[in-house]
Amino acid sequence: MIRDSRLLGLGLMIVVWVEFPVAICAADLAGSGAVASPATEPQSPQVPPLASGVFSSQKRGTMKFHLSVTGHAFTSRDAIEKYIAYRAAELAMSEHASWFTLVETRAKSDMAPLPKTDPAGPRFSFRMEYWRPVWRYKTGESAAWTSWSPFSGTNFFTGDPITTYEASADIVLHKGMMASDNPLAFDAGALSGFLVNQVSPPQ
Repeated sequence: MIRDSRLLGLGLMIVVWVEFPVAICAADLAGSGAVASPATEPQSPQVPPLASGVFSSQKRGTMKFHLSVTGHAFTSRDAIEKYIAYRAAELAMSEHASWFTLVETRAKSDMAPLPKTDPAGPRFSFRMEYWRPVWRYKTGESAAWTSWSPFSGTNFFTGDPITTYEASADIVLHKGMMASDNPLAFDAGALSGFLVNQVSPPQ
């Protein structure tokens, strides 16, 4: 009888010794979150959104839009113009258009030659040399705006630091097959994919 009691006590000790560490391990894992299923985190956009008022688009007809970017931290002409082009492509796709054309704003005194049609141009072309917004800017403590056109034949400003700027472009949205021979035509999807990793919001 005594022997049976000792065997029973030994068995209970073994059971407690086995179950107690298992309970501790389970509690530790639960406390650390290691056994929790991973949560699905929302993917952030590749290009962060602009602050209110920096980028704007105004509808000026059935399919015509005026786009502009304004800011105070000038980086480079190339970076800001690429950002406007990216937003133009995004706008076109949001309006269910497949491509768009740049409307060149020219004055009688402008000297840059008109772009010629290019029958050999690729159908989904996004030739950035033909993406030419117009500019105005302020330098130093000046309260006056200086305007610059890429068609004027003069160089872009390279003097005092630019303190305030505005770059703008007019575009017309199109659906269907793109006019592949028009150097001012841009495929919205192709252009967006080309620029998405090259642009960031101006300040």
